[in-house]
Amino acid sequence: MVGSCAALALAQRGMRVALIEAAPPRAPVSAEDEPYDLRVSAISPHSRQILQQLGIWQRLDAARICYYEQMHIWHQHGSASVSFDAVDLVRDNLGAIVENRLIQQTLHRACDANTAIEWFRPDRIETLLENSARGVELRLDSGRCIEAGLLIAADGKQSPTRTLAGIEIQSGGYRQTAIVANVDTSLAHRHTAWQRFLSTGPLAFLPLANGQSSIVWSCDDEMAERLSPLDEKAFCEALGVAFEQRLGEVVSCGERRSFPLGWHSCAHWLQGRVLLMGDAAHSVHPLAGQGVNLGFSDVELCAQLIGACRDTIPQQPLRRYERQRKSETWLAANSFSALKWVYGLEQGGVVQLRNLGMQLLDATPWLKRTMVGKALQNIT
Repeated sequence: MVGSCAALALAQRGMRVALIEAAPPRAPVSAEDEPYDLRVSAISPHSRQILQQLGIWQRLDAARICYYEQMHIWHQHGSASVSFDAVDLVRDNLGAIVENRLIQQTLHRACDANTAIEWFRPDRIETLLENSARGVELRLDSGRCIEAGLLIAADGKQSPTRTLAGIEIQSGGYRQTAIVANVDTSLAHRHTAWQRFLSTGPLAFLPLANGQSSIVWSCDDEMAERLSPLDEKAFCEALGVAFEQRLGEVVSCGERRSFPLGWHSCAHWLQGRVLLMGDAAHSVHPLAGQGVNLGFSDVELCAQLIGACRDTIPQQPLRRYERQRKSETWLAANSFSALKWVYGLEQGGVVQLRNLGMQLLDATPWLKRTMVGKALQNIT
């Protein structure tokens, strides 16, 4: 999503772009009742604005977008909770839950139609032949060679391009596993995003447009090993207990997938003329499906800083991009990690203090407006 978004943003500003994609095109969503993909994102209002300016949001299938108007957060230990309502915050909604593939396919169609973008798909970068002040030269698996003034690496957490450029990362694990699935519940989700913090990790129920909920159950690895082999009925029962049946009984669960949770960051986002973007540069805990918003803001700033360049791209705006986005994503990543850590503590004094803080926040409208307004603008 981030790579094709960057290609389109720069092409619309007059640049010629080569878009290298390893995966062949996926079959498009063909019907409203087609099962929803397991990978979804909570798109913030700011990210929605970025996609609207590119002409993408308007092209998405509106029937598969679920705008959520409320958010409810509570903890396993203690009685305090926090609720956010778009009406109280003078907003139409707090965000939208959209399938990743829907955004990606719409971006790809827009790239197909833009004559300034040349696709190399399916293809990969085999060798980075040159990476100097004058630009980059690379050879693809297909044998084609490309020269460019800048190479943007937006090829995911494992980023082969980052490795080819010699950019080192710092990484670690949370010793947690995320289980994702789409589930049916006996009660409607009420266009609400639900988050319960358990001592073993956070559990999120995100509303889908077809009435289902997309769940992200982040739990300790040992617990994930116990949950994975359960049949559908047993898993639904365990999920309902963990969620306190806030949406009634968990009636059914589709395909389940799980993946280990970890983090990484890079001391340098710019190496010569290779620039990192999206998950290639940073990753955060999937507390609320917000990670891609950071990537879209990477695109926005990069396009603003270099979009007016034509023949050559000066090093100064690239360095400015690196400094600004590194600081902003560092703050977001550490905020998510700190939140996960604080809500995982079970000591009596911490529980009481946490309950007091949640009660204070829930009872102070101006504080909630300030907090959510900043989050919806900056967690992007």
